[in-house]
Amino acid sequence: MTENSLEKLIRENNSIFRKVNYLLLDGVNISASNMPSEYAFIEENIEILSEYYEFLGYKLQNYDSNFYLSVLKKDRYTSFEYFSKSETFLGMYLSLKFFQNMEDPTFNANELFEELNSIFALEHLYEIFVKKMQNFYESDKRLETVKDNYAKTLRQLNKYNFIDIVDGTPANIANSKIEIKGSIKRFFDLALELYDKQNNEDMDIGELLNIFINETDFDIVEED
Repeated sequence: MTENSLEKLIRENNSIFRKVNYLLLDGVNISASNMPSEYAFIEENIEILSEYYEFLGYKLQNYDSNFYLSVLKKDRYTSFEYFSKSETFLGMYLSLKFFQNMEDPTFNANELFEELNSIFALEHLYEIFVKKMQNFYESDKRLETVKDNYAKTLRQLNKYNFIDIVDGTPANIANSKIEIKGSIKRFFDLALELYDKQNNEDMDIGELLNIFINETDFDIVEED
């Protein structure tokens, strides 16, 4: 890539370049299905853009007709610096479910929350979706707070093009039917990286994500 070729690309396609650049750097998957113009722009200029993002410290990748950036410099288990702990946790969980049932990668959001609540201790879910607290105790109010933040996390994953709302609305996403998209592989790669650090070949999904919880640094907050 030469400076002239990049400068020419930006000058002649300023509007779409700025949009694509903003979306990619914000962590959004640019999908051929719902962003055809942006996807085609990247495809047509793949060599220049790949070199440009590599210069910035990223790798431009494509999986299942989704362009996205991966971060070359990784920070422990959080490979994607623009994703929160809750987005990373839920993304890894959904990625494993996606590859377990690729023929019908859909779920009811409310039922998935009940599944998470049955696998993980409320204290751990509170750490992931809200904050870590000293002297934690369970309560209905804290369970509702976790559920509200779970819904917010789903809305963010929808924004990033990891999931689609099949039946429902963003405002009522906690009760919606949702489809997991192939772009979720980004989190599957992270889950595999975490799995490879362990010695137990029979580790199940609950054990894997509990490792993520236990190995992640949280800001401890004094109880209100």
